[in-house]
Amino acid sequence: MSLKRSIGFAVFVAVALLVSRVPASVIGSILPQTLTASGFTGTVWRGEAAHVQAEVQGQPFALGRVAWTVHPLGLLAGDVVTIKSRWGSQRIDLAEGIGLGGSFYLNDVAVNVGLDWVRKLLPLYIGGQLRTDIAELVIDADGKPTAAQGQVVWEDATWRAVGGDVSLGTYAVAISSSDDGIEADVVTIKGALVIDGSVSLTEGRYRLMADLSGPAARNEAFQQAIALIAVPNGSGYRIELSGTL
Repeated sequence: MSLKRSIGFAVFVAVALLVSRVPASVIGSILPQTLTASGFTGTVWRGEAAHVQAEVQGQPFALGRVAWTVHPLGLLAGDVVTIKSRWGSQRIDLAEGIGLGGSFYLNDVAVNVGLDWVRKLLPLYIGGQLRTDIAELVIDADGKPTAAQGQVVWEDATWRAVGGDVSLGTYAVAISSSDDGIEADVVTIKGALVIDGSVSLTEGRYRLMADLSGPAARNEAFQQAIALIAVPNGSGYRIELSGTL
């Protein structure tokens, strides 16, 4: 090893050792305004916050206890940081890395979260539990997904209606990537609303097609709720949506 490379390596090791001793509380001073955290322990390298809360479209979303581990060699290849979040039965695990041209990727994304909070963000009166098992998700510099592989399951889905909740069922979404973009197939595992559909995402443009049938599709409150996006067909309703992210 040349003298210059030896010095460079020594400097890298020295900086790494210094950073590894920086207390985790330093992170609290550089977080964006949409994130608040308290109860720091550990170091910047490997630490934990007792409570973290994110602001999503002006609404609070609790992440609870968050632990992280930074992997410096991931800057060259591999994951840069792994994160684990726990809040009651809610859990979020993921690993993040840096790609080319300003892109980044998420690996091993495991999420288990209740959907009641969605009503704070969107006029969607839905409930149930969302579970994800995403092996890979690549996002470009503009924040648009370009590749994905994994599965999403919506368990015990319900429609929150004024006259009472409408039980829908449990659904699985299998996600894959091809040269044409990201594709997802929606299937019904069980339930009163049978959904058979697909979603595609190509260069920021999405297209959703789904057929809805079964007893829940004949519920008057549910029919009123989907009237603006669905049209009747022979066995129930059909939804076709497209647009740009």
